[in-house]
Amino acid sequence: MNLTFALGLRYLRSKRASRFVSLIGGFSILGVAIGVATLIVVLSVMDGFEEALKSRLARGEFHILVTPAGKSDSQYFSLAEGKLASIYSSSPEVLSVNPVLKTEAILRAGKRVAGVSVRGISDAHMNSISSLLVEVAEGKSKQKFSDKNGMWLGKELAYQLNILPGDQVTVISPTETEGPMESVPRLRVFRVEGIFESGIPEKDLHVAYSSLESVSEFLGVGDRVNQVEVQTRAFDESSPIAVKMRELLGENFTVRDWKDLNAHLFASLKLERITMFLILAMIILVASFNIVTSLSMLVAEKRKDIAILKAMGATRGQIGRIFLLQGAVIGNIGTIVGFVIGLGICFMLKRSDWIELPDIFYDRSLPVKITPLYIGIIVVTSVIIVLTASWFPARTAANVGPVDGLRNT
Repeated sequence: MNLTFALGLRYLRSKRASRFVSLIGGFSILGVAIGVATLIVVLSVMDGFEEALKSRLARGEFHILVTPAGKSDSQYFSLAEGKLASIYSSSPEVLSVNPVLKTEAILRAGKRVAGVSVRGISDAHMNSISSLLVEVAEGKSKQKFSDKNGMWLGKELAYQLNILPGDQVTVISPTETEGPMESVPRLRVFRVEGIFESGIPEKDLHVAYSSLESVSEFLGVGDRVNQVEVQTRAFDESSPIAVKMRELLGENFTVRDWKDLNAHLFASLKLERITMFLILAMIILVASFNIVTSLSMLVAEKRKDIAILKAMGATRGQIGRIFLLQGAVIGNIGTIVGFVIGLGICFMLKRSDWIELPDIFYDRSLPVKITPLYIGIIVVTSVIIVLTASWFPARTAANVGPVDGLRNT
């Protein structure tokens, strides 16, 4: 067995060693283990929240949004321009292309009002959204609007306005129309034919659907829309498709995929993850100070042994590696223990619902995603911090001279 390795392990198991030094070493292992376990659990939970958010976006109506560019003369464009065909031809991965006429409006039911986004959709689009319906009016179709002025409301919005399927609501648009005396807001009465639940509370509270023809007549824009919603087969591969669409449609249209539309949100999550990693890595750093203390005390206790080894021909490098090995063993034991504890907690959180989240979250249970890359970064970071901390007392031991070590014993 290598001399350095053998002496390093022997010093760790030495009965002559001070109990206080051993106690500090134990606290060092515990500190590293807690730091590693905490990092694994926190980053796994944060990654789980991001994955849950992505899954919600993937189940949404569109992965790519096409709208007129800001420099165009109008916010509307005609469906007769052949733009839909261009979008379909951009990639075989395009699953559906849905023209939408969207407007912000005020929804009034009795004395209650709410700001909503009214979206006029085509028949094909209705069929895909109809699967979200949880209630329909008696005698009404669940596949499309039975009435020209039919409307579907989100569950949260219907609850806020105290509306049931079959009730009537008044939609007030800020877009003015010419009246007998002066300009007046546009008004139209719609009948609620169904209540949908998308699983995204924000959407269920602020979105209402009606037919494309009905919203077009309400706004008086004719055969025109103001956006096209595109779904792709592979949610994560929508960015290259969006690039091809930009090239085909030209500068008169703005094409944004789900990453562009939620760039600020995902940037915030990334910054949060980095910040949490740096803060929690401080736990390992503090634990490494205990390693420095315990090894420094061990070096002081073993000065005579170091002097004898040097007198027998041991080099500075061999002496340094003896104590560096001890720090590495202490740190690696802590890292392995923390690794096991952290993964154990993550698996417990994934398989049980004993932590229940408030109603404001999409999911009531804590989402957890174990990412091997993050686990590897945590383990490597822990080992680097521990070895760096062990290097200082190891260098001190290597600098002890044979005469100095014997003189001071």
